[in-house]
Amino acid sequence: MALNAIKIIFTFIILLTCSHANNSLRLSNNLKSNIDILANQVELYFQTNTGKREVYISNLFKVYYENYDKIAAFEIKNDFKTIYSSFRDDESMSLFKDVELSLNFDKTDEYYEKEILNLKGQKIATLVVYFKKTINFSKQELEYLQNKKVLRVQNDASLPPYNFNENGIPTGYAIDYLELIANELALELEFVQGKWDDFMNMLEDEELDLMINVLKSKQREERFLFSNKAFVTSPLAMLTRIEHKNVHTFKEMEGETMALVEGYHSYDRVKRDYPKIDVYPTPDTITMMKAVSQGKADGAYGLKSVLDYNINKHYLSNLKTMRNTDDDEFGFYFAYNKENLILKSIIQKAEKLISKKDIEELNNKWFQKFKETKKRSKNYLFTQSEIFYLNKKGAITMCIDPDSAPFEFLTRKGEYSGIIANFMEAMSKNSGIKFEILGKESWSSSLDAVKNQLCDISPFTVQTTERTEYLNFTKKYFTFSNVIATKDSEIFIDSLDDIKDKKIAVVKDYATKDFIKRKYPNIKIVEVDNTLEGLKKVSKSEVFAHVGLFPAVAQTLQKNNIQNVKITGKTSIDIEAKIAIRNDEPILQSILNKAINSVKEEEKEQVLDKWLTIIKEEGLNTKLFIQIITAIVIISALIIFFVIYNSNKKLRRLSQTDKLTNVYNRFKLDSLIEEEMNRRKRYGQELSIVLIDIDFFKKINDIHGHLSGDKILQEFSKTIKRNLRETDHFGRWGGEEFLVILPNTNSEEAYILAEKLRKTIETAKFYKDIKVTASFGIAQCEDIDSNKCLNNVDKALYEAKNSNRNCVKIYKK
Repeated sequence: MALNAIKIIFTFIILLTCSHANNSLRLSNNLKSNIDILANQVELYFQTNTGKREVYISNLFKVYYENYDKIAAFEIKNDFKTIYSSFRDDESMSLFKDVELSLNFDKTDEYYEKEILNLKGQKIATLVVYFKKTINFSKQELEYLQNKKVLRVQNDASLPPYNFNENGIPTGYAIDYLELIANELALELEFVQGKWDDFMNMLEDEELDLMINVLKSKQREERFLFSNKAFVTSPLAMLTRIEHKNVHTFKEMEGETMALVEGYHSYDRVKRDYPKIDVYPTPDTITMMKAVSQGKADGAYGLKSVLDYNINKHYLSNLKTMRNTDDDEFGFYFAYNKENLILKSIIQKAEKLISKKDIEELNNKWFQKFKETKKRSKNYLFTQSEIFYLNKKGAITMCIDPDSAPFEFLTRKGEYSGIIANFMEAMSKNSGIKFEILGKESWSSSLDAVKNQLCDISPFTVQTTERTEYLNFTKKYFTFSNVIATKDSEIFIDSLDDIKDKKIAVVKDYATKDFIKRKYPNIKIVEVDNTLEGLKKVSKSEVFAHVGLFPAVAQTLQKNNIQNVKITGKTSIDIEAKIAIRNDEPILQSILNKAINSVKEEEKEQVLDKWLTIIKEEGLNTKLFIQIITAIVIISALIIFFVIYNSNKKLRRLSQTDKLTNVYNRFKLDSLIEEEMNRRKRYGQELSIVLIDIDFFKKINDIHGHLSGDKILQEFSKTIKRNLRETDHFGRWGGEEFLVILPNTNSEEAYILAEKLRKTIETAKFYKDIKVTASFGIAQCEDIDSNKCLNNVDKALYEAKNSNRNCVKIYKK
C-alpha cells in the first residue's frame, strides 16, 4: 500500500509539473528536474512492476512528449543492451522493447542522462533523453534571413547525378540536398543555368549567392569561401574505352589525348602538370565522355560516381572506369563569395538538421538504382527494353560453320569448339546471355538461315556490301590477316600485286574473294570448298597460291603435313570478325554490341593465345625443316639472312610470349610495331627500333651445346629487359635476334640506349661464364611504313655485323 501511494504521488508530481511547463523550454534546470522525476518514476516501475511494465513506460514518455516539444526520443539501456527505446515522428510516438534507438532514429548531439537504481541503490540502467536539433542563429543571421527570401544557385547543364537539368527542371543529389536546407530555413531557391567558368565569375561578382558541388583547390580558396566539410564524397577515376589498356594515373596517359571539361579543376591541372598529354576541351561531362566513346580522345577523368552513372544512363557500354591512384577521394563543397561569411555560417548550422535518414533516402534515390542495374547486367548495361527482350526470348539461336577450324567447328563428339566458340562463351559468361546452336549443316546454309530469319545470328561473318542488304552486323571483335601460301620454292611475296597474273585459290562464299576481286578485278580466282583443298592445289601446282586467314592456313599446313607448301607473304586485306544478325530484330544489334564490349581485351588475348599455341604445338614440318637447313649450307650468308628475316617477318608467331625467353614473340611484336606506327602518325611522335643479334651464337651452340645456348638466350633476354624503360617493347624476333621498339625516341637517343646495352652485355656474366657480345642495328621510323622501317633496321644490323660485330650502327639514307 505504501509503495502504491508513493507511485500515485510521483505520477501526480509529473503531471502537475508538465501541465505548467513552457513548450519552448530549453535545456534548463526546470526541464532537468522534471527529467529527474521521470527517472525516479521509471526506477519505481522497475522495482515494483514486471507484467505490464512497457504500458507504464509508454504512458510516462507520452506525458513528456506532450508537454515538451524539445524532447525527440528516449532510451533506457544498461551496459549490455537497450531495454526500451522511443522516438516521436510528426505527432505520433513509438515504443520498442530490446531494440536499439539508432536503428530507427538519428541520435542528436543534445541529450541528458540519469541513472536508474534498484532498491539497494545500485545502478541497473540509464535513462537518456534526446532533444530535437535546433539552430541558434545570431541576431545578424536572423536579420539576413528576414531580408533574404531567395538564394540564387547554379544549375549545371550536365553533371548527373549531382547537378543537372532534365526537361527544364533542375535535379540531382546536390539539388535535393540544398532543398532540404532551404526548407529548414524557409528560403526559396532560384537556379541559374550557364557555363562553369561563368558561374565562378558570377559568384565572385555576387550575382550568385552560392555554388554547390564545387571541388576545393588552393587556387579556388584564394577566390572563394568554402564549407568546412564536403557534403558528399566520391573516388576519382580514369575513363577509357574498354579495349584500351587499364590506366590509373595521369602519367600513363602521356602521349595520348584526354577529354576534359573546360574550366574544371582537372582541366587546369592537366594543362599545367602534364604537358605531354594532349587536352581535348569539352563544355560538359557528357560531351567529354562521348568524345572518348567516339574515339575523339583516348581517355578522361572525373568523379567515379559521375562517370559510372552516365555510362549507365546513356548506355556508353564501350567505356570503363578505373580508380585513379594519383588522388584520394574528392568531395563536393559549397562555395560562397569571399565576403559572405554570414551565409556560410547559416548554411552550416542548417546542415546539422539533415538527418541520417534524409541522407539514406538521397543515396537510395540517386545511387541505389545504378548499383542494382549494374549488378543485374554485370559488366555493362542493358536498357529495360533490352532486358525485357532477353527475358522473353530465353536464348539467342546461332547458326555456325561446322568445318572452319580453328575459328569454329564441331568436334567428333559434336561439341562446338574454336576461337569463335570460346569468344562466344566469354560473351555469355560476362553478359548472362544464353546462346543456343540451331543450324550446323554448312557455312552457306547457316548464313541463309539467318538471312531468312530462321536463326538469330551467325557468330563469325564478314560484313560486305551485299550482305548488309539483308543482315545487320555488330562491331568487330577480332581482326585476322589474310596470308599467301605458295610452294616452298618461292622466297617472299610482298603483296598480291606480285602475283595478280597467277591463279589464286580462295574458299568459296568467303568474303576474302569479294575483297580480292574488288581490288584486283582481273586476278584469276579458283574457288575451293575449304582451306585444305586450296593448299593441296598449291602442292600439286594446280594453282600458284592459296589466300586465306592466317590461323586456318597455319593449322591446316601443320595438321595435314603438307611439306612442299609454306606461307610466303601477307596481304593487305584484313578480315574483321563480326556477328551477323537477322535484320527484323534491330534491338539484337544493340544488345550484342554491349555483350562484345563486356569481353575485356585480356580475355580476347587469352582466347587467341590458347588456339594459336595449339596450332604451334601440333608439330613441326620436319621435311621442310631439313630443306631449310640444306639451303642454309648452300646459299650465301646474305641471301640466307634475307630469306629467314623476310619469311619470318610475315609469319607471325602463334602466341604472344616466346616460351623459352618469356618475352614477346614475333607475333606480338608485329602488332606492337603497327600500333606504335599508327600512334606516331597520329601524334607526330618520334619512333625508333633496334634489332639485336647475338654474335657467333652458332659457335656457342656447337661448342657448349644447345642447352647452354638456351640458357644464354634466357639470360640475354633478362639482361636487356632490365635495362629498358617501362614504355619500351622488347621481344625475341627469331633465333638469336631480338627487337626493341622505342616510342618517343629518335635515332640519336636510341644509339645512346643501344650503346649502353652493348656494354652491359659485353661485361655481363652469362651461363658457365660464356663470353657474349651482340651487334645492334638502329632505324628511326619516319614517314615510311613498318615494312620499310624493318628493312632499314635490318640493313643497319647487317652493317654492324660486317664491322667486326659487337658494335652499334644507325641506318642512314
